[in-house]
Amino acid sequence: MARREEGSAAPLVLLRPPGVSSKGLQRKGPCERRRLKAMASEQLSQDLLRLLREEIHTDVTFSIDGTLFRVHKAVLLARVPVFYFHVIRQTSNNLINHEPIPVKNVDASEFRTFLQIVYSSNRNINNEEEILNKMTVESMIPQKKLDFNFQKYINPSDFSLQKHEIPEDVSDKDNSLISNDNYDLEPASELGEDLLKLYVKCCCPDTDIYVDGKSFKAHRAILSARSSYFAAMLSGYWAETSQEYITLQGINHVEMNVMMHFIYGGTLDFPDKANVGQILSIADMYGLEGLKEVAIYILRRDYCNFFQKVI
Repeated sequence: MARREEGSAAPLVLLRPPGVSSKGLQRKGPCERRRLKAMASEQLSQDLLRLLREEIHTDVTFSIDGTLFRVHKAVLLARVPVFYFHVIRQTSNNLINHEPIPVKNVDASEFRTFLQIVYSSNRNINNEEEILNKMTVESMIPQKKLDFNFQKYINPSDFSLQKHEIPEDVSDKDNSLISNDNYDLEPASELGEDLLKLYVKCCCPDTDIYVDGKSFKAHRAILSARSSYFAAMLSGYWAETSQEYITLQGINHVEMNVMMHFIYGGTLDFPDKANVGQILSIADMYGLEGLKEVAIYILRRDYCNFFQKVI
């Protein structure tokens, strides 16, 4: 069982420097938010690229001319869903003991570049349709050409982010912390939007995180890439390394949602019910430096005017 350490720091109170008016803070607010969004976007890209390079918690392997590429089904589903359904779904039933999936008509360096774009780029993945259309996979019908017409298969409304949408397992109407937890989810980037959809829609999770008996479905690879705390928990000698679930204490549903939304999407907003000081402490505990900066930004934005220094 994972437990947050006792004696955590008290909520941080930030004073506005002397001589800085509220109008000055208002002017600085949008600039600071843009900086934080760019920072969150860049960190998300770097974390996912490291996930690919270090082959953390991979669950599918491709083979091109003897070169193996170990990747993650969840990331492929989030970023290139048609590739996922054609390649993973069509071949998985015909493979034994997770053997590599052979890919033809593309060389290893080109496929490596494609994967790097999938994992880290904020460009629209449809721009990679040229390389996708070149690929074939050996399945029931060898050398079958794949049709990667994204618009043909994907209905945008089927995978859209709705306001204050949260995983089904934690949508308890009798729990005021959840039912009134309404706020906009604005991802830091297109990559963040794709990953956040993966979480919100509970697509192919491989672990459950329990908070006060409620389940939050997640992905070990993404948790490990984004949080040093989860990386140690899921890759070391903790009991959770070999378990199919994680139990957390010292955190409530609202704070858990804020943390998960940041892990997956780099979101910058908190719901009204959130204790910002507590989230700052949680971000420090779980090794989420970006979330710490967001919490400090919100404290400055929302509470600085109440603590003006008397001259």
